[in-house]
Amino acid sequence: MTPDFSVIIPTRNREHFLQEAVASVLAQEKASLELLVVNDGDPLTTSFSDPRVGVLDNHKRTAVPARNLGVENARGKYIAFLDDDDWWIDRQHLAKAFNAFTAHREFYFADGTMMFPDGTQKPFNRSANAASLEKDNTILISAVCYVKSMHGTLGRFDESIPFYWDWDWYLRVARGGYRFFHQRDPAVAIRVHEGNMSSQNEIPRRANLSALEAKHHLAPIPLKSHVDFV
Repeated sequence: MTPDFSVIIPTRNREHFLQEAVASVLAQEKASLELLVVNDGDPLTTSFSDPRVGVLDNHKRTAVPARNLGVENARGKYIAFLDDDDWWIDRQHLAKAFNAFTAHREFYFADGTMMFPDGTQKPFNRSANAASLEKDNTILISAVCYVKSMHGTLGRFDESIPFYWDWDWYLRVARGGYRFFHQRDPAVAIRVHEGNMSSQNEIPRRANLSALEAKHHLAPIPLKSHVDFV
């Protein structure tokens, strides 16, 4: 049977995190799903016994091509993403998204919780719309679900701006006239750790942000990360 949701987890050499992410997807309640683990790193040593899980090899072509590969192989009507170092904390995340889609919304996003190495937790509960997205990216990709058919109109993710491919996608969705729905519940735990600290990549991030500004005719935007919003 064709699943309602295709959940895509791109991963690269972080199997110690990946297993928790996968478990949180398979624990979803009241949701028909397939899970596509897109491996962008060394061969996985983890095997998955659940028949809903499939593994794709991205041959180390980097993360945005991995996401495009996942979408291209997705069988579901709806796409959901989860980063390999995050995990879903709401077991009805997909069920709530499904309800939004049946109410004629095409793009769904929920809140999250930032999990810091010292054990501190901070809520991430920012909204977004077409106007706000021209100034800030306040949407967590690991809390996003949307109708797959958007890709038929909007195309693939832009692989030329790897740090801001998600922001670029949100702008394209908003400008395409698709309807947003913000679920004000924390759906995902965002693991803040040394491996994903944006300050390590300031020069290429600034170049990517400039490219995003030029592509979408945006005013200059200060360089920041999601952590700056909590």
